[in-house]
Amino acid sequence: MVDISVIVPTLNEERYLEQSLQSIREQKTKLNFELIVSDGGSTDKTLQIAKKYADYSITAKKKGIAFGRNEGAKQSNGKLLVFIDADTRIPTHYLDVVHAVMRDADLAAISCGFRFDEKNNILKLVEEISNKYMLLKGSVGKGELLGFNNAINRELFFKVGGFPNVPLEDGALAKILREIKKVMFLPTPTVVTSARRLKKSGIIHSALYYTNLELLSISDNETLKKASLFKDYTAIR
Repeated sequence: MVDISVIVPTLNEERYLEQSLQSIREQKTKLNFELIVSDGGSTDKTLQIAKKYADYSITAKKKGIAFGRNEGAKQSNGKLLVFIDADTRIPTHYLDVVHAVMRDADLAAISCGFRFDEKNNILKLVEEISNKYMLLKGSVGKGELLGFNNAINRELFFKVGGFPNVPLEDGALAKILREIKKVMFLPTPTVVTSARRLKKSGIIHSALYYTNLELLSISDNETLKKASLFKDYTAIR
């Protein structure tokens, strides 16, 4: 069995994918890792790019980020599962750090800090608030997972059934895993992820959208669900 399986879900990601896969292949590590691209039916050059870097490229049976990650995991051989999104780049020591930290038997999963691929005052503020918020939640035993970069114990991942197909699937999985072991947030190493969704929807709309979905994901209150502004999670892959 290999040390780490890195799984990248995709759907029409030709603009970002190559940089993401390059950053994974350029890891300065002696660990044995495999790179799996799990595609949701791309019609652009995504699969051509994937073939240049991936050990395996598979087509998920269904579209959706949760399905893509889970199908990739099913094809994996690694003791540790690392999920990186197609628009996210990781530093060269990322795999070494997460592998070392995840040797702690009390840990179920971890995510690392981030910064955006573009700079302006608003995005910088979002970075700072988000990273500090995640660190605070982790420090009080409420650790979260950032979908675009996380590492999960293989045995626990399959024990709980992988990413649930629900709004904010990463937060939902973190909640499940916290019932078994700890979920930790590391401020470093820092990954670089795209700000495209924030720019497209706007900061205020995005904040309302994700806060709304977080409430839906943690509550079974039917009245709250009916009154929510956003009823569904808009899948991007």
